[in-house]
Amino acid sequence: MRNEIAARITGVEHLYASSPERVDPGNTQWGTKNTPRLIGGLTPAAVAKARDFYATFCDTIIEVSSPEVAEAAKIFENTFRQVNIALVNEFAQIADALGISGREVIDAAATKPYGFMEFNPGPGVGGHCIPVDPSYLAHVANQVGVPATFIKRANEVNLAMPAYVVKRVIAGAGGSIKGKTVVVVGVAYKSNVADTRETPAAAVIDLLREQGATVTWHDDLVSNWRGESSAAIKGADIAVLVTKHDGLDLSALKGCGYVFDCTGTIAGADGI
Repeated sequence: MRNEIAARITGVEHLYASSPERVDPGNTQWGTKNTPRLIGGLTPAAVAKARDFYATFCDTIIEVSSPEVAEAAKIFENTFRQVNIALVNEFAQIADALGISGREVIDAAATKPYGFMEFNPGPGVGGHCIPVDPSYLAHVANQVGVPATFIKRANEVNLAMPAYVVKRVIAGAGGSIKGKTVVVVGVAYKSNVADTRETPAAAVIDLLREQGATVTWHDDLVSNWRGESSAAIKGADIAVLVTKHDGLDLSALKGCGYVFDCTGTIAGADGI
């Protein structure tokens, strides 16, 4: 009877429940099994069926009141990351302009045991969630009369990071990169994965080429991308480390004339 009533109200004549994906590629601590799973259904029967299914491979299942709540939680989780990444990227630029280490400031702030969550700066955001989901939320917000200016500004900051990286590379390389050979190291959007979706490396490469540099790229996990093949690191005038995989040949990287590090992992290198 409940399903019949729900069908008349919603127009959905089958059991419907939503359980949005929660996945962090390359994370060895949290996976599908031990990451809590959200479930929201149109009816108790739909929720029960979904629970029975996900309980076969998930340790913890959390029921919410509706599919809308479940999906909104997913979008808000990724918007939270987008906004905080933008904040730390903007702060990194402020710190550099002030002549102090933004990363040292972040490390210092992270010693506070409450009221602070550590995020690190980088060349932008990538993957199929963080660069996209906040825009969905901002679009819907506009439709219901909320401007979502905070979310839009975060998106603008992160999209502008490749241009900031190239600006810093040009300054660090003496004011011009025209005619110089540049290798962009790591075109996957994240360490130790081969996923290049929405990678900020694409914009970094395009902007470097616009400045007259001869640009190749190297990635230990990506062999072909955008019609090009991974090239050697050795011999380049400039190396721009965008994403660092565990197997990276550090000696080849450090052998380049100038190294700009977007990851904060190469001691002594210029970078964000």
